[in-house]
Order: sequence, then structure tokens, then C-alpha cells
Amino acid sequence: MYRLKSCVDFKPYEGEKTFIKFEKRDGCWSYVGDLQTGQVLSLGSGCDHKAVIEHELLHALGFYHTQSRQDRDDYVKIWLDQVTEGMEHNFNKYDDSFVTDLNTPYDYESVMHYRPFAFNKDPNIPTITTNIPEFFNIIGQYLDFSEMDIVRLNRMYNCSSSLTLLDQCTFENTNICGMIQSSSDDADWVHLKSSPGAEDHTLSGQCRDLGYTMHFDTSTGNAEQSALLESRILYPKRKIQCLQFFYKMTGSVKDRLVIWAKMDDGTGTVRKLKKLHTIWADEDTTWKIAHVPVQIGAKFRYAFQGVRGDPPNSEGGIFIDDISLTETHCPAAVWRIQNFSSILETADYNTVLNSPRFYSPEGYGFGVQVRPLSGYSDYTGDYTGLYFYLASGDNDIVMQWPAVNRQATIVVMDQDPDIKLRMSSARSLTTDMSTVNGDKLIWDNPRNVGTFDPSCQYYRGDSMGWRSFIKHYDLRRRNYLKNDDLIIFVDFEDLTSLINSEVPVAPKLRRNAILDEKARWEFPIPYILTDSLDLNAKGVILQAFEMYRLKSCVDFKPYEGESTYISFTKLDGCWSFVGDLKTGQNVSIGDRCDTKAIVEHELLHALGFYHEQSRSDRDDYVQIWWDQIIPGKEHNFNKYEDDFITDLNTPYDYESIMHYRPLSFNKDPDIPTITTTIPAFNNIIGQRLDFSALDLERLNRMYECAASLTLLDQCDFEQINICGMIQYDEDDADWVQTLSSADVKDHTLGGKCRDAGYYMKFDTTNKVEGHSALLESRILYPRRNQQCLEFFYRMSGDPGDQLIIWVRRDDGSGNVRKVSKVHTIIGDGDESWKIAHVSLNVEEKFRYFFQGIVGSNKTSGGILIDDITLTETLCPNAVWRIQNFTNLLNNVPHGERVQSCRFYNSEGYAYGINVYPNGRINSSKEFVGITFHFFTGENDAVLEWPAENRQVTITVMDQNTDTTLQMSNSRSFTTDADSRWIKPSTFEEWDESCFCYRGPEFGWGTFISHEQLRRRDFLKNDDLIITVNFDDLAHLLKSEVPIKADFSSDPQTVEESYYRPKVRQPRAISDPCQPNPCRNGGACVVNQGKAICRCVSGQAIVYTGDTCEKQHIDGGILGVLIGGAAGTIALTVAIIAVIYRQN
Repeated sequence: MYRLKSCVDFKPYEGEKTFIKFEKRDGCWSYVGDLQTGQVLSLGSGCDHKAVIEHELLHALGFYHTQSRQDRDDYVKIWLDQVTEGMEHNFNKYDDSFVTDLNTPYDYESVMHYRPFAFNKDPNIPTITTNIPEFFNIIGQYLDFSEMDIVRLNRMYNCSSSLTLLDQCTFENTNICGMIQSSSDDADWVHLKSSPGAEDHTLSGQCRDLGYTMHFDTSTGNAEQSALLESRILYPKRKIQCLQFFYKMTGSVKDRLVIWAKMDDGTGTVRKLKKLHTIWADEDTTWKIAHVPVQIGAKFRYAFQGVRGDPPNSEGGIFIDDISLTETHCPAAVWRIQNFSSILETADYNTVLNSPRFYSPEGYGFGVQVRPLSGYSDYTGDYTGLYFYLASGDNDIVMQWPAVNRQATIVVMDQDPDIKLRMSSARSLTTDMSTVNGDKLIWDNPRNVGTFDPSCQYYRGDSMGWRSFIKHYDLRRRNYLKNDDLIIFVDFEDLTSLINSEVPVAPKLRRNAILDEKARWEFPIPYILTDSLDLNAKGVILQAFEMYRLKSCVDFKPYEGESTYISFTKLDGCWSFVGDLKTGQNVSIGDRCDTKAIVEHELLHALGFYHEQSRSDRDDYVQIWWDQIIPGKEHNFNKYEDDFITDLNTPYDYESIMHYRPLSFNKDPDIPTITTTIPAFNNIIGQRLDFSALDLERLNRMYECAASLTLLDQCDFEQINICGMIQYDEDDADWVQTLSSADVKDHTLGGKCRDAGYYMKFDTTNKVEGHSALLESRILYPRRNQQCLEFFYRMSGDPGDQLIIWVRRDDGSGNVRKVSKVHTIIGDGDESWKIAHVSLNVEEKFRYFFQGIVGSNKTSGGILIDDITLTETLCPNAVWRIQNFTNLLNNVPHGERVQSCRFYNSEGYAYGINVYPNGRINSSKEFVGITFHFFTGENDAVLEWPAENRQVTITVMDQNTDTTLQMSNSRSFTTDADSRWIKPSTFEEWDESCFCYRGPEFGWGTFISHEQLRRRDFLKNDDLIITVNFDDLAHLLKSEVPIKADFSSDPQTVEESYYRPKVRQPRAISDPCQPNPCRNGGACVVNQGKAICRCVSGQAIVYTGDTCEKQHIDGGILGVLIGGAAGTIALTVAIIAVIYRQN
């Protein structure tokens, strides 16, 4: 299609630097543009569709989605409130400084346009609607390139002609496409205007004074007289051509139409004749389609010879129209179904049309089955289904059976006269060893496995195909039913030669996201925790390391004398250098910087990433209010061109952890310096929960991370293979993969999706006591000796059923058979979904498995499990699930709390959590407050008091099914010698709920906003899940190690190597960077012979000035941390004020 409709061409890889490697990965996706180093284009499950591949290749060729255009709001409405959380970035709009429309109109019909229901929350509510309602059913078509797709592609790549279209003619112009009449024949072909009874094919007689054909009158003259119509001389690039044309024969049944080729005779003269095909007239006088293989490798002409058969009995002649000659193969078979509109009107679900028997080039007999009303429908209406089957034939005795590794391709033809503008619907399937009805091979000899059809006197095999082949809406909208004919092409080709088609990719240099690949770290990254750090900061840094290990392949290790390392220290503010300086470098975690998200942010700087709003395309997404920026700080809002930083081919990410907050470097504490083009994102930018999905995508692309370091297993049971889990052979029953229903919803999707949302169920109905079933994981290979198994479970029916978690380990001989019981859960009558965390602590290969056991005889019930995650991390000390949390938000007064039960940590300390659904007194009502306190407990007499140097970490869990995409909110603090951490009985505050004393509470009045709770999966099933850790950090009090001096290299030279310009300048005799003029850790670079200082920038501190002598603490950071939610309210007012001022 690309070669036919543009000048874009492809060739097999032969070691080139840049290439496209088609692979089957997760989903259908492509990078945008040529990365210059080779790139993958993924065609995952369900992506093997011509239009999908065309779509992904357009991305690779440099095109974004149509609805990303700068002017899209004039044509479509994006319903962001209906977009699945976390997917909003897919609807971003790009300014015309970043993408161009190549001077073409908005294209509803583009193959690059999203469908109405793309990324929607509710299956019945669209995310995109068209301002012109008639286009609603058109957007998102996956037939073929639209006309504007082709225009844009050809403009972008300066294509003036097709690669494989040799000739095309509709005869609408008087020059009849350069065709010529022969001077040596008996008559001429006539350029004839359409008229009633003699309508053309191009316009079907629908236009006055338009619609021409070429006509040879066979009702005059003598029998065997002829007329020859020749094409111009053509110059093929290939040795295969297909001549397609429409013809109509209305004269005698003895008339004939002969197609010739006139070739180069070897002297350069085109005169050597070759007869290609003869068509004889019949009783059918309607327009028909013909395909004639030409197969000529030198210059040639093609010619039509009309021959009069019986002029006295002829009342018409021979018509030809809509010619196209392409350098492609002709289809193996063509089936024209007449009066198809009438068939659609009268068809029911049992209506079946079977084609004649066709033969493939190899000799296989086959046919096509059409179900006009297939039974499939969607928001556009009904569909027609098409199916392929093998048929017994004359050659069966010599054919290979079963006929495997053949591809059947069915095309419903769009009869647009311009072949480049046709949007035909094509589907393909490949034959294999599949069976039906037990052991009957689908693609075996139909004589052996098929059904005899007396109407055609041959056997038919089973049919395979598509219920949703083509929409009735599309059939009627385009030229599929011109003259009420449905035209179907079929190919059946041997693909055995493609089974082993992959070739090795030549080694290449690794691409870098910043200027120099030397700025990329090797893993693990050595680190030092200096003793200037607060103890809480040290613990938080280790937490951040665990997030990197869980969500990427980035790893860290304690410093052991390496030349490059990260030294975490407490300086003024939160900041980091960008990239690996190769000489060791500081990351400052100053006051108020000790949160997991801020450490993640600063480490992303160290790993080579700049702020999100520094992207070259940022003006498409955010507005910088320059008049509101503190004077002298405007440079902090500079953009960097894509020759300095790269977006790693990812969209702009409002949710990035690397994005500034709205109030960064602001003059007025109530007026923002950044607002978002889409107002809904104003409350999102600057989030400090966790990595966004795109943060992780960029990180993993930059460091070529194929897998997590600590995620061992994850399963939501949506796939039929249930994540490789197995049923035990020797138990009493099986766990069953069960589809969500209105009565019993799965946990993954909450029953929101039709035909999706599965869980595993052990049915305990009418089972005897002790009856059990086992479900085992695949064999797993741990790297650590600590694992946490997290899963959701539901136990219905009477209390007493048991869910036991076991581990089956290596017995020392390599066999995984040594069993140990890990944990038992007993039903309690609560039939809702609950979360469980089970510590495994296995060092060798193992399986985990679930055993369901019936507790008592009963008439109903079951045990359900869903959403399993196994990580090589520690489980939380405590988990608190608060049900019906929306009700608490609506009814608990401001300042009132909900109290947890008493928990114990591993040392034996008893503690509890208070949640303030609508904030604590003196805090915003728009936030949830959370505090920690001690309880008296059974171990108090032997514990250390005050309980200092312990870290409390509270996490509100994002219940996203994919643990790598969870953006949970975590906060930590560290206990000290303050009196609040002494034995709680000292305070004599009695708590009736536990019959124990409680100590003072300490925590956060604005832990998480109500808006954040509702935006992500924090309230799945209306449950708020809180995890708590209370850990001893005394071992980190003295963590600093001395740095070993390295005299083998010059640090300044290495630094210059990192910061060298892309195009090196001649080295000056004297180095202006010696000595280094830059202060506060700034790096000196030479630019056009002058010393330029690159200053450190971070989360809250930015150094500025010619020598980095000035510093600024981000007012936005302090405002958020000190002012709490007041800033959010002020921000809303401010945005309205700014917008009002703009107007």
C-alpha cells in the first residue's frame, strides 16, 4: 500500500544503521520518526491487520494522531472526564510549532484518528465526539489510508508519484490518458459520454455532462473486424504487473475483448506482441471487473482489442472504464455479488452466500462464505461477516495436506476510480494445525474432513473468518456497492518461506537521551549516605531505591571506592546534577526534601533527565506567565531544543514527577507562573506521588530496561493462560477462571467490562468438609531472600472456609517439591474483596500456591482470588482497609477522625493510625489527614523507651492492577527523644476500643487531596487501603564512608568531556575553565572560546547568575509544604483571574 500510494519504500535489512524491526510485543505501537539507530515497531496480538500496520508505520514515518493537531478543538470534543485515569496524555494537543498539518484540513477519516471510545472509562460513553455529528461513526476507521493521509505523507516526503502505479485512467479527460488508436485496424474506440442505458462506471451516470467511457460499437461492420486501443509506452521497475479494469459487453455473445502486450523487440522498438487474455461476451450486460497479469520487465504498451462477433445480432458494443495498472500481483480470485443492497435488506442471521470454487496458483480449491447479517454490531450498526474455507478440487491428490502455512487474504473492494484513494477492507488468516471437534484438522483435505455440498458437487471444509469484517455503515458510505455490486478479492498463498525471516541486527552504539552517552550510568550506581542527612532522609532514600528497582532496571549499591558515585548530602534545598559526571557528585536532600517522591525526582535528574516543562514542545501544553515570574528567574522556564534534550519519543506528560508546580518562582503567592492548556491538568502538574507511567517509559527506554529487578510475578487472570498457573492433579477440585458478573464482580475491573474481568474461583457449594483445590504458580527464581506476596481475595458463604498459602521449594536435588505452609486465612462472613500480604522469604527457586479448603457443609459459597503481585521486597507491617470511604467523606465532619485497630511492628511496638476524612482542625477540608500514635501493648515492659530513631511510613495505596504503574502516596517521619514517643501509658489517655492507653498523635493534616483520591484507583470498590511500616533506622545513624582519592584521572577533564559541545571547537591554547569560575557546584563548559557556567537546579533550589553565585528557594515548594491546601483554592481563583485578564 505504501509503494502503491506514495514513494515510501522498504527493503530487507542488510546491516544499515537505521532500520525498522517488526516484533510481536505488548500491543500495537511505534516510535514517531526515524530514531537514526534502529527501532522496534510492535505488532502484538490483534495487530496483524493491514490498516493497523499502516497506522503504526505512519507513526514511524513521523506522524502523530490526527486529534493531536493544534486546531482539533474546532472539529472534535475531548471528554477528559470520561478518559481512563492515567490515559489523559493520549489526548494531548500539539502546537503547530511542534507538528504541522502540511497545509491540509482536519481529517475525520484519517487512519491516524482515534475511535470515539478510545481509552474510555464507561463502555457506553465516548471520549471523543465530533462537532459535526455525522462524522461520529467515521472517526477511527481502520480500513485504509484516507485521502488526506496520502496527501500529507506525499507532501512530507516530497512524493510526486507512486512507486508501483504505472497507469490509471477514468477517461474523464479528452486526452484519454494518452491512449492511442491503431492506424491499421478496422475501426476506432470512441470516447463516449454516459447516457441512460449506457452509464459509465466511474460516476455511474450520476453526473450531467460527466462520466465517460471508451466504447467499441459491435453492431456495425463485419464479423471479426476489430479496433485496437493502446496505452502510452510504460517503463516498469518490476517484472510483475496487474492490469485491472471494468468492462461491459452489451452486443452479441460472440463479441470478445482481447488484452495484448506490445513489448520491446530487443532493438528498443515496442512492437513485439503477446496475447495476455481473452474475455468472451455472455448474457450479463452489466459492468464487471477484470484482472490480467502482465509480467513484463522491459518497456511496453498494453492494448485492448475489441472484436465484433455477430454484428447483425448485436444491439450494443464493448465498454471499458476505470483502468489501473500496478506493479503488483493480481488476486487469485474475484467474486462479484450482484444486488447486494437487496440481499442486505432481506437477510437474516441464517442467510449464507457461498462463492464458486476458486483455485490458488498452487492448485488448492477454496471458497468464500458471506453472511450479510453476521450477528455482530456496534455503535455504528450491523456487520457483514466473511469466511474462508478449503474446497475439494481437481488437484487434491498431489496437494500437501494439511495445507498449513498458507495465508488467506480476503478484500472487500472499495470501487473508487482512483486506486490510490480506495479504502478497501482487508483481513488475513494463516493456516495451521488447528483442530475442531476433537482431532479434525481444519485445513486438511476437505474430502476427508469436509461436508459434501450437492449444489456444487464438491466437499467444503470448515470455514474461518470474521463476523466483524465490514460495517454496513461503511458499505453504504463509500464505493463498496457501486452498481450494487459487492466485489471480493481472495488470495491463498504459501508463506513457508517467511517462517524464519529474522536476520541478526548488526551491533550499534547505544543512543543517549542527553548530549553524551558517557553521562549514562552503569548499574549498580554506588552511593554514599553522608551523616549530614537527617535520619528520615536516609530511610526515604532507601525507599526510593526500592521504587527504582521495582519499576525499572536501575540499581544502587553502597560505595566501595568507585570513581563515580552519588553522595547524598544535606545542603541548601533539593537539587542534583544532570547525568553521570564520572567524578562523583552530590545530590542534596535538604530540609523538607525528605519525601520518597522528591528523592525519585532528584535521582531522575542524576540519571539524565531534565524537567518536563523544559521540552521543546512545551508551549503546546502549558502557558508560562512571564509577568508573574520573579525578576531574574525567567531563565528557569527556558525551553531546550531537541538537539540538547530528547523526549525519548514520548508525549508531553502533565503527570510527570519532573514537572514544575503551578506556583514555581512566583511573585504573588496566589498567582501561578504555569497553567495548562487543558485546564483539567492544572491540579495535576507538579504531582509528588510517584513516577508517572511516562516517567517510567522514558527511564526504561533510556536505560534499555526490559524488566523490573524486584517484580517476580503479577497476574490479574485476564488471559486464558492464567499467568502460567497450574491446577494440582491430586486434589479434589479445580480453581476455575471465572468471568465477572452482575452478582460477583472481579477485582481488576470491578465488573465494569463486558466479556472481561476474570478471577479464579474455588466453588465450595455442596462440598464436604475438607474438600480442597490447589492452584500453583509457575517456577520462580528469586534474586533476594525476601518476597512479599500481595493478592486480593473474597470468601463467600458461611465462615470457616480456609485459604492457605504454601511454598514449594527446591528440595536440594533441583526438584521443586519441598512444601512449607506460610499463612492461613479463615473466612469471617465478610464477602467483600480484601487485600492480603504474605511474607515468603525464599532463597532458591520455588512455587507459591493457594489451597482452598471447605470448612463446613453448605449450599453456597466460594473462595475467589485476583490481582496477585509478588515482589522481592518486605511486606508492610500493617494494612488497614477502610470500607465505604466515600460515605465517610460525605458524612464525617471536618476535624473528626476514624481510628484503626491496634497493630504491632516486628519489634513488638503497638501503634495505631487516625484518618481524618475531611482534614484535621486547622487543615483544609479538601484533604485527608493521617496521623500515627502509640498504643500500650503486651511487650511494653521489655521495649526501649522513648522509641527513637524509628521511621514511620504511611502509604495510601493506589490499587492499579499493575504494581509498576501504581502511584501510591507515601509519607515518612522519624521518631526522636521527644516525649510523645515515650511509653503511652504515661499519658493516661484510655481508649475503650482496645482497652489500652494511647499516646499523642503525630502526622499530616493534608496527606492526600480528595481530588487525587478520586482521580486514580485509591478508592477501588470504595475501599481506602493504608499500609504502615514502623522500622528501626538506628543502623543508619552513622552511614557515611570516606571517599577514596583517585589520582589516575583529571576530574575537570572528565567533566569537560561530559559537557563538550556536539560539534567540537578547536582547542584553545589556554583553557578558560581553568580554574573553574563556577560556584555552588556549577560546571564550567567552553562555548565559542568562553567559559559558561551550568548551574545546579533541583526540586526547590536553583542557582543562577554568571558564576552560579545566586540561589533561589522555590516559593511554590514552601507554599505547598507550609500552606497546605490553601494554595489549591487560591490557584483556582488565580487561574480564572489570569484567563479573565487575557480576555
